[in-house]
Amino acid sequence: MAREYTGATVSSEEFMDGNADLFQRRNEILHKIADIEAAAAAEADGPMMNGSGNQPVTRLRRQLDDVTAEIVRFNLGLVRSYCRRFTSNSSRDDSADFEAAGMLGLMRAIDSFDPEQGRFGHWAFKPIQREVLRAVRDADHPNVNLGDFERRPEILRAHRHLQGEDDRYSPTHQEVAVVVGATVDQVRRVLSPPRLESVHQPLGDASEGTLGDTIEASTPGPEAVVVSTMTLSALKTYGLAALDPRELYVLVRRFGLDGEPEDKLADIGETLALSREAVRQIEAKAIAKIQHPMVLRKVQRHGRA
Repeated sequence: MAREYTGATVSSEEFMDGNADLFQRRNEILHKIADIEAAAAAEADGPMMNGSGNQPVTRLRRQLDDVTAEIVRFNLGLVRSYCRRFTSNSSRDDSADFEAAGMLGLMRAIDSFDPEQGRFGHWAFKPIQREVLRAVRDADHPNVNLGDFERRPEILRAHRHLQGEDDRYSPTHQEVAVVVGATVDQVRRVLSPPRLESVHQPLGDASEGTLGDTIEASTPGPEAVVVSTMTLSALKTYGLAALDPRELYVLVRRFGLDGEPEDKLADIGETLALSREAVRQIEAKAIAKIQHPMVLRKVQRHGRA
């Protein structure tokens, strides 16, 4: 069966073979890096610890980045195919955000995939789905929690199936819950999601207070300020320091880390003379670097110090 993966149509066999070859190359490079670093740790006073001893690792890491970029390009179709489910009625900016989220899921799948665990396409589906659904939920259904939103498609399908051709009939929440294996409360939250009430709505008939009175003040207390400052400092020292200049620029402008308004992917692309797709890939790669377990441990440890 032929499918679209990288903009071209290739067979399922070609896709699996291509991924197998790319991940084999990636794992070989990772093993070489691990061997060199293990030797350096075993001989702390040996030649591996001087400046020239790091050059092989630097070259290998460049090769690793190149192979990872190849894997991303080769599997872009996985992200785009899933995102098409949500982009038909979305704005251009929302569609771009959905694909950016899918790219993040793809990067996480690449980082965690073991070829012995099966096909990469199957492995990558869940991380891609999770990130795209999170982005769609944030854009279109902010009043539905993520767990409910992930089950929303199957709950809606079950409801339509039970309803059949009779639009006047409404299946009970219990009936739908039995079909999909969800709880009645979860079906109720999906089919009748809570409304985002006005902050000026009274709390009750006999109450003079409003919903806004129950919301915690947005101005953080001294302790929260100190903790957030420590965490941001650790993120800058151990997270952003892991990025190359272009990755750093993309994240700073994408999330307004310099205090300026956030930029869209297209705006960053114009500045860097890159396509929106290229900026999206840089963003996903940068986030994946920051979310590497070793980097996160450093940020968490020093952010609490």
